[in-house]
Amino acid sequence: MSSLEAQVAAYLAHRMPEAVGIVVDELGRIYGGSSQETFRFHATWKEGEISIDRRLILRRDATAGLVVAERDLEYNVYRALAGQGLPIPGVYFLELDAKWLDRPFFIMDMCPGKPGSPFVLTDPYDGHGTAIGEQYWSILGMLAAIDYKAVGLESLRNGAAPSGYWALELDRWEAILDENEALIEPAVRGAMRWLRRNPPPEPAKASIVHGDYRSGNFLFTEDGNISAILDWEMCHIGDPLEDVAWGLDPFWPITRHYPLDEGLARWEAASGIAIDRAALDWWLLFTAVKACVIWTTAASGFASGKNREMTMALSGIRAGHFHRDLILKMMRTRGAMG
Repeated sequence: MSSLEAQVAAYLAHRMPEAVGIVVDELGRIYGGSSQETFRFHATWKEGEISIDRRLILRRDATAGLVVAERDLEYNVYRALAGQGLPIPGVYFLELDAKWLDRPFFIMDMCPGKPGSPFVLTDPYDGHGTAIGEQYWSILGMLAAIDYKAVGLESLRNGAAPSGYWALELDRWEAILDENEALIEPAVRGAMRWLRRNPPPEPAKASIVHGDYRSGNFLFTEDGNISAILDWEMCHIGDPLEDVAWGLDPFWPITRHYPLDEGLARWEAASGIAIDRAALDWWLLFTAVKACVIWTTAASGFASGKNREMTMALSGIRAGHFHRDLILKMMRTRGAMG
């Protein structure tokens, strides 16, 4: 048993005093995400005469990441959305005391399936692109239809705001850029000014916004079913078109696998909300701005030495260049360059 496996076993024994003979093995890091450290592990124990065998996931705070989020946010969202018909993992223990594993963490079920990387040239969904696309948009529409107050999520960011969600989100990402911008980002700053001068209408309904709903952040099984929506660290209350636009960003395009108009129609049917295409256009530019701020934060974290993972450095270079160029193209189509 490795040192980290022993620490996890000790923690489980602390949280489950009725469990006997706890064994933790097969613990391994899952790479790819940069907001939290993710580990899979196998745990067995006995409760009386019953033998328990579980495959679990440990999500631990990273030393520095792409996203700044409240430590308990993702755990609380999973708990609140349990039983709402969304494919999400069950969660067990949230621990904010760093004495156990050096940093706060939580433990949840390991769901079946695998992620479909949006960055491969081959089919990431093994021939199930149509089925995945249908589910992708329907699930996102179901999320928008949920009454966030009824499930106890009014404590999420913007949950107490009566309106002005676009401005709250733009303010947030501008503040993050102010903190992490090593060199002036003229394209991003210009786009922010345009977004402020041309605000979208208020949403038909304020909704739970996943914040990072896209290809690569869900699991699917070999029969083509989405088994889990993951990575809720940026979840907040706002305009549901923010999630729609994020999923349409050409850096991770779901439209590569499912036609845009069919996807939006499925979202409208599941959410009960009609899409304002002009408002969606505003959120598409916002998406590129938000992405650039995230990549700037990644580059800042790597340059400062807070996080030395190459994902951080590459995000700042490759993805940052992509979205700066995208902003310029989108600004031209809006006549905002002159």
